[in-house]
Amino acid sequence: MSLSAWKSGGKNFFTTIIRDITKNKQIEKALRESEEKYRTLFEADPDYTILVGLDGVLLDVNPAAERMIGRSKEELIGKHFLKLDIFPKDDLKLLKENFSKLKEHGDTNTYEMRIIDKNGLIRWIQNASTIIKKGNMGYVLEIGSDITERKYAEEEIKSSLKDKEVLLKEIHHRVKNNLQIISSLLDLQSTYVKDDSTAVNVLRESQNRVLSMALIHEMLYQSKDISSIDFSDYIRNLIYSLFTSYGVKTNIKPMISVEETFLNIETSIPLSLLISELVSNSLKYAFPQRKNGEISISLHSQNNHYKLIISDNGVGLPPEIDFKNVKSSLGLRLVNSLVNQLDGTIELDRNHPGTKFIINFKELKYEKRV
Repeated sequence: MSLSAWKSGGKNFFTTIIRDITKNKQIEKALRESEEKYRTLFEADPDYTILVGLDGVLLDVNPAAERMIGRSKEELIGKHFLKLDIFPKDDLKLLKENFSKLKEHGDTNTYEMRIIDKNGLIRWIQNASTIIKKGNMGYVLEIGSDITERKYAEEEIKSSLKDKEVLLKEIHHRVKNNLQIISSLLDLQSTYVKDDSTAVNVLRESQNRVLSMALIHEMLYQSKDISSIDFSDYIRNLIYSLFTSYGVKTNIKPMISVEETFLNIETSIPLSLLISELVSNSLKYAFPQRKNGEISISLHSQNNHYKLIISDNGVGLPPEIDFKNVKSSLGLRLVNSLVNQLDGTIELDRNHPGTKFIINFKELKYEKRV
């Protein structure tokens, strides 16, 4: 309401203007309630919330931020965030870069940072920043959560995993050493039966089987990832060891075509024995009188299925031999048993000059031991 006085003809008059400002009052009340509501949310937020000017000066902080930093609102407001002495010196450059990117692009991805609390301890914060525009003015809203306990828990898990990894490597190393001792004992035993060619061959075959397993554990011990080994590299090492064991020089050539393949130990052990048996059979029987020849080994994958082909251009298996039901050959019986262990299939291509075995399998999954 407004009141004004005026005269006319020697008389005094008054004019009163009344305006209905109910709507304005309602708007003011709503704004006041809204401000109080957001102020309540700001104050009660368990995450630290800080309002910063585009110049980097703190404009407001909530109680959670005060508790986390260990300083009162009065000590914080009006100071540049880089001059609060609450950040490790190593982090200042990154914080400055993030703030510059924020002003340039309007927001930043959530990131982790460190602060030094009132007790001088490092605390880890997961922080999110965003720009708030109000007319020509702009502010930065910083919201962060204390993730210190989570970070310490992650470090403990990493440390525990590292300890277990070291322990497993040591186990593989000791298993490899024990297998090599067994191999040496077999080699020593063969010197006492050198006049019995059958016994020597049996001991040599057993020795090669032991060495094929020892080589797996040696590679796992040396590998950065103890859950799997580079089987392509393993095959080359195994073939070299077998050729050396049987005294093969230049008359028989290994032809290896293996793509980079990583397999777990559940698959690697039976597969290594399988390759050892089939290659050993070719070295012993495919080339009588040490005539020239080739032994081919290929391993390729497609859609999580693997195809192993081991072949030679030697004399081949006699046509009357059913390799899946043979009882006289321990090696072939072991081959069939190993294929079953891999949940795979094996076929003999009799159209191939010499011997050609085709094995299809998938990587075995680790089964929990109870």
